[in-house]
Amino acid sequence: MPKRVILIVFGIASILLAWMSFGSGHAFAESGDQLTKGLTVSPLRTEAEVAPGTSQDKTLSITNNNKTPITVRLSAEEFSVINQQYDYAFNIETELVKWVAFASNTIEVAPGETKSVAFRIGVPIDAEPGGRYISMFASTEAGSTGDGSISRQRVGSLIYLTVLGDVSRAGNLVSLSAPWFVTSSTDWRATLQNTGTTHYRSRYNVVIQDIFGGTQSSTTVGEALILPGTVRSVSDAVPLPRFPGIYKLTYTIGLGDTPAKVETRYMIYLPTAAIVVIIFAAILIVALVGEYRSRKRHA
Repeated sequence: MPKRVILIVFGIASILLAWMSFGSGHAFAESGDQLTKGLTVSPLRTEAEVAPGTSQDKTLSITNNNKTPITVRLSAEEFSVINQQYDYAFNIETELVKWVAFASNTIEVAPGETKSVAFRIGVPIDAEPGGRYISMFASTEAGSTGDGSISRQRVGSLIYLTVLGDVSRAGNLVSLSAPWFVTSSTDWRATLQNTGTTHYRSRYNVVIQDIFGGTQSSTTVGEALILPGTVRSVSDAVPLPRFPGIYKLTYTIGLGDTPAKVETRYMIYLPTAAIVVIIFAAILIVALVGEYRSRKRHA
């Protein structure tokens, strides 16, 4: 191969490899020093099913990670969601907050101590069946954390309550958006609706196969909680195969009492490295053809 062609090819290859190295090797990690919050509660979520006219007793654990004692005040607020991204809105001025009663509304927690607080969920006899959503808040007054800083904290634990009776979990897949050309990690997105009277968990999975139906090892599995009377946007990673090619992806999305929805999409997977190889090969072919034609003209 003539020296000119070799220099052209290796020059372009060097540029492409340098670009790939820069794109993949300059991701800066966030600091690994994650500060523990001064006040934590568990569990973060509680699901309960209670019949009208009855109650359930549960506990909430509160931990003080500060170096000084804290006074914690407990309260309850009704919560709802205000958009498809499920941003929360809270309301303390409702009758629903009276359904939660704490054994004690104020507790003292020593440094490094975890205390359990009993609470009761009581449902009135005339309550309509369906979902109710309450957040229990643990709050501290402004004070020293022991490291010289001043903080005031408010952390919550959510209650997903179903009042038993004639309830429904009617799900609907409004839309599914899946990429058809993929070069690197990316997401698929779905919009789910719940026209029922209480929440359901949408359990989903995505299986990737080659176009001949062979199952690949890559899958995506997850779940999302859908509240009644809402529409939620859900996203997760597209499973990626090991090799470039054309693949079939089967999306199975749970919809509560409604049968799961199964959707099929096709995807071309061409990772960046493969694109670089293709470009490199194309440049090499063009250079060789140009050199061949040049030789013929001078023959």
